[in-house]
Amino acid sequence: MDLAQLHLHWRASQYKGKNYRSYSLARGYRENGKNRKKVVIKLGKLSEAEAEKWRKLLKAIKKPDVFLTTLDDISVATHYAYLDVSAANAIWDEWGLDEVFPSNDKRTVTVATIARILTVNRCIDPAAKSQTPEWFRSTALPWLLDVNPDQINVSRIFRELTVIESHKEAICKHLFNRMMRDNPDSMSSVFYDLSSTTFTGCRCILMKWGHCKEGYHNHVVLALVVNSDGLPFYWEVLPGGTADAKTIIWLLGRLKKRFKALETTLVFDRGMVSDDNLTFIEDAEVKYISAMDKNQLKGITGLDFSLFSHLDPERVDAQAADLPGFTMLNKTTYYREIKMAGKRRYILCFNPEMFRDQRKARKQAVADFHAFVDNLNVELHEAKSSRQYETTFNKFKQRLKKTKLTAFVDVNLRVVHVKRKTTGGSIRTYKATVVVDENKMRKAGKLDGFWLLVTNHIKKANNAFIVPAEKAIIPYREKLVIESAFRDIKSFVEVKPLYVWTEAHVKAHYTCCVLAHLINRNLTTRLHKNEGFTTKEIVAHEKLYKKLSGCQIDRIEVDNVRLSTYSMTRTTSEQKELVERVGLTKLLSLQVVKNARACLDA
Repeated sequence: MDLAQLHLHWRASQYKGKNYRSYSLARGYRENGKNRKKVVIKLGKLSEAEAEKWRKLLKAIKKPDVFLTTLDDISVATHYAYLDVSAANAIWDEWGLDEVFPSNDKRTVTVATIARILTVNRCIDPAAKSQTPEWFRSTALPWLLDVNPDQINVSRIFRELTVIESHKEAICKHLFNRMMRDNPDSMSSVFYDLSSTTFTGCRCILMKWGHCKEGYHNHVVLALVVNSDGLPFYWEVLPGGTADAKTIIWLLGRLKKRFKALETTLVFDRGMVSDDNLTFIEDAEVKYISAMDKNQLKGITGLDFSLFSHLDPERVDAQAADLPGFTMLNKTTYYREIKMAGKRRYILCFNPEMFRDQRKARKQAVADFHAFVDNLNVELHEAKSSRQYETTFNKFKQRLKKTKLTAFVDVNLRVVHVKRKTTGGSIRTYKATVVVDENKMRKAGKLDGFWLLVTNHIKKANNAFIVPAEKAIIPYREKLVIESAFRDIKSFVEVKPLYVWTEAHVKAHYTCCVLAHLINRNLTTRLHKNEGFTTKEIVAHEKLYKKLSGCQIDRIEVDNVRLSTYSMTRTTSEQKELVERVGLTKLLSLQVVKNARACLDA
């Protein structure tokens, strides 16, 4: 008996004066050109709920892939990361990064695929290269990329790192051209900076022991150039200990041809400023914006900064509006054109927030020194033997030097004789008193809040600068985009620690990290541009990935019929809104599920 050919049939009946329905399973057929039905099984009286169950059963049986099971026989065997991984993977495709790598060789897995896997891993779950194959197997990438997970192994990854590095310049050129094509305005100002990264191991020739931002470590230096959207288009890994100021000339040598393709302004931090560097950039006819060291403010401007000694942290916002010769750009920036000297133009800026912060930091430093003195006085009082004046005094002076307070803070030591109960005698020790010269302290803070911008945008039209002061100041203030890039690369993308040591492998590692930042920055920018409702608070890639990670590809097993299949975790309303905000709704297509199921049938 084929249940798929049956349907639920009923007829009205009456029994003891009551009307009811009598149900049966019937099979339809044609006879003499007329529709007939034959009752196969009589079911009798059914409740509406029971009748509905029969209808659903018969409807389901007509589907070829239907089987009977119970809830106890159904289980989810494995989860594979999907929606977060596929979001990063989709941005790789949008940037056409596969085009950079060769595709006509005999590799079973292309270099582009290995580079993609390493980059997406940096975005989602940064792991050592040796752990990447295992991570790859735990994701939906094998079905997204049509790659057998067994083909991704440690030896293949390390073998291709050298090839990835050999294409670094091609990647940079590709990114530069895409940014110029898609958003040329974002290239009007580009930002350059360096940052150190601590290193694990001792065999890489790029690694050097020395002082870096993390202290004294083995480290290498990453040089990075990003556009005004914070998207990287050039980078280089330099030996540890490379001084910031020595890299500008090197950078222009690498990028001179590309910079000639557009009217751009190079923005860099004051740590790279030297007279030689600025002269070199000017001779190369590249526009730049930077800032001078604080100790150069007085000499270059020729101003007597004691004129600003009346500024008070409590009233500085109101006082800033009355600074002589200054114009308000916004609440945090007031500016004043100072002078032109040769090909350079200087603009003095004042930031009330910076003023307050620097005054507060100085007061805190003095308070911390007081606490240090109090603690050391306790140690001196409890000394078990007599102390020497010079040795004791040097402890205080070294602390003053380290905290940069010597200009207005000093200590006086006086001899103290302390009796010791255990010996009955006394020892000679000292007690320190902090001396703060308030007048000198005010002089030390006379430059608080001020900074000096330098640029070679000196052309004028109708007796006015073509690039007004405000348009020169804003790009320098926006250099935070590159500082954000380093924070992302060094923290969430986890450029460190490095477990590779050949020069090519180290550089390829950085290339994957920078490309991961490119993807992350793209997604973050989209979240900022497209505000959500239920997901309004999610404006960074970290939270985006975390929220999307709940949507996975699940392997479902049905024990009683020995069946396995794949399905996608039901997406939440928040996940749907997020993929809409980043323009990736296509990711909710079930094609990846079809690809996974096809592997079961293969």
